[in-house]
Amino acid sequence: MKVCSICHRQYADSLKFCLEDGTVLSKAPEAPVTLVDPQATLRITPRETDSGAAPSRRSPIIWFALAGVGLILIVGVAVVIGFIRYASAGTSSTSETRSAQAPTPSEQSTASVEKEIERVNDEVVSAMLHSDPDALGRLLADDYRYVSDVGLTLNKLEVLALIRTGNLSYEQLTTMDSKIEVNKEMIKGELTGRAQSKGQLRRQPFTDLAFYRNAYEKRDGRWQLVSETVWHRR
Repeated sequence: MKVCSICHRQYADSLKFCLEDGTVLSKAPEAPVTLVDPQATLRITPRETDSGAAPSRRSPIIWFALAGVGLILIVGVAVVIGFIRYASAGTSSTSETRSAQAPTPSEQSTASVEKEIERVNDEVVSAMLHSDPDALGRLLADDYRYVSDVGLTLNKLEVLALIRTGNLSYEQLTTMDSKIEVNKEMIKGELTGRAQSKGQLRRQPFTDLAFYRNAYEKRDGRWQLVSETVWHRR
């Protein structure tokens, strides 16, 4: 056998240098030694056990502690589940209450469109009263038609020309009992009602009370008056 003078590890005679620090090995004194195989990668030394020793037992206190922790966890989970159910029930109840009180999106949209049509109709009346052809030109559609049951028919250009030349003017123009209907697409609507007017047409004064139906359409993002039909009670 050979031995390292530095780390005192022992090796077989076939080795010349220490595998730990590279020191030149020297002849080991004659004594029982444990051979180190340079090819070995793992050495397992069996550990003696006392077969007579009794297995360890956990203290009853530990079991009580574990049981207490488990009970706390169960109670905590139950409380959390109960809170989640309560919160969900409250949210559902609140949502149902709000749904019952608030109008549906369809009803809201219809009401909004009706108000818009009513507003535009008021602007038409105001433009006629103030003899404002520019404002009226924006409110009337290019294919606008006016038709009455007395045989008078006018298009947009003719109406604007009458106003510009002073051949059509109003002293009074009042609408009453108006009712609005809107189509499903929310792009068309009809406003019906009664109108009482006083003014002059082609230098001839008139006082009138008639029923009317104004048809509106939403074009290029704005509402315009497309047609106006007037008839008198017989």
